[in-house]
Amino acid sequence: LFKRRCGVGIDISTLRPEGSGVSNAAGTTTGAISFMHRYSNTTREVAQNGRRGALMITIDIAHPDAEKFITIKQDLTKVTGANISLRLSDEFMNAVANNTSYTHRWPIDSNNPKYSKTVNARELWNTIIQCAHKSAEPGLIFWDRQHNYSTSSVYPNYKNTSTNPCSEIAMQGG
Repeated sequence: LFKRRCGVGIDISTLRPEGSGVSNAAGTTTGAISFMHRYSNTTREVAQNGRRGALMITIDIAHPDAEKFITIKQDLTKVTGANISLRLSDEFMNAVANNTSYTHRWPIDSNNPKYSKTVNARELWNTIIQCAHKSAEPGLIFWDRQHNYSTSSVYPNYKNTSTNPCSEIAMQGG
């Protein structure tokens, strides 16, 4: 796709958070954020006629690695081959509006997550806004809002999984 000058969107919310146990010699995972570097480098390496591919990496605000995702591009030498956007839920935005705590969790859709971490929603929101203002990233996708206005809300077997890198149009998968 990159070679054909197309864009790709990938969501890393399903990857285990940093420090999670894994069944290999490492014992624990380096987390979802470490994969951003590989995806970014791949995008930079595959080019056609002097133009690299376009990549959008997203993560859900519920993911325990979301804070590192939010701040990663404050270092302008990191993840230079991709744009990043944060999937914001109504749950999180309500916690910001009410100045209450918010619990990151993984798996993000689980009622009984293996990992969780509670943060002050308003403080995290302020970090998001400071980073977006300073470097224009992360972008913000109001995930629940766009789902309610997309075709995925009509077809129960489909759900939004990521977006394309150009206009952040939701892409559905079954």
